[in-house]
Amino acid sequence: MNRDGLGTRARRLAAAASLCAAVGSAQGYVGRPVYSEPGTGIALPPGCSFEPNWRSRLANSDLEVWVVECALVPHVWLVRRGVIEYDRSNRARLRFQILDERKYAGETAGETVSVQCTGRGGAEAGFVVIGATWRPHQGALRLAGGKGALRVDRRAGKLAEAPVDQVDCTRFLDREETMRQLQQRDRKKP
Repeated sequence: MNRDGLGTRARRLAAAASLCAAVGSAQGYVGRPVYSEPGTGIALPPGCSFEPNWRSRLANSDLEVWVVECALVPHVWLVRRGVIEYDRSNRARLRFQILDERKYAGETAGETVSVQCTGRGGAEAGFVVIGATWRPHQGALRLAGGKGALRVDRRAGKLAEAPVDQVDCTRFLDREETMRQLQQRDRKKP
């Protein structure tokens, strides 16, 4: 195959991936599984990405909250984590079932939509702030305000609305950057 044929094929594949991302984003991802392989990490749908600090585990639970960016639109996913199998080195192959989803066009994943939040007065995780604004506080960023918040309703397996004043969020930019660099390094490994 000549170079023009390869270029045309590459453009068609990119267009198909973009179309798949747009269709998935329009219809949503509830009910779909996402897999994690020990050697390659989490295999998100085409056109979707997320950073390590856009993920929050709920203690004593198999539930997690993710902020995922699909086709440049932040999505909040409530996922249930399950182990499929262990390989010989005791590394697990995981399956994440998407239980609930919310989309927030016009927001920015990790910035104005953040999972770095807990409920006030306790260490409970599983809160997401939407439309977040931040203020500097002792080398970190503290939540200054937001348009709204979500919390995980464990019994229903859904995301529920919550008042912003019940949420406490702190972002540590140095930690976020370190995690981002580690993720990029891991992606470059063969």
